[in-house]
Amino acid sequence: MDISGANPITLILLGVGAAAAILLVIKIYGLIFMTGNSPHRVGDAMNVHRASVTEWSGSEGMVNAGGELWRAMSKDDLAPGDHVEVASMKGLVLHVRKKRN
Repeated sequence: MDISGANPITLILLGVGAAAAILLVIKIYGLIFMTGNSPHRVGDAMNVHRASVTEWSGSEGMVNAGGELWRAMSKDDLAPGDHVEVASMKGLVLHVRKKRN
């Protein structure tokens, strides 16, 4: 195929069309094969309701829940080593409370 005499606008349109087709294929692949639950689940989805505090300052810190390190917030006074319950999850932040005996 000789493109030396091709119109530059035609070549640009072909390139844009090819790029759009590639993006469409990627999106369809994602919709078909990448749907489903995230591997990061806590609470009812992962049956993890407990966590342990690894770092804490003020009303936020880091907790270990289900073998993963999570950012967490709480109204309770917490310190590293405390055991907490996962009350809820908003985005990638766990809301925890001090474990009651």
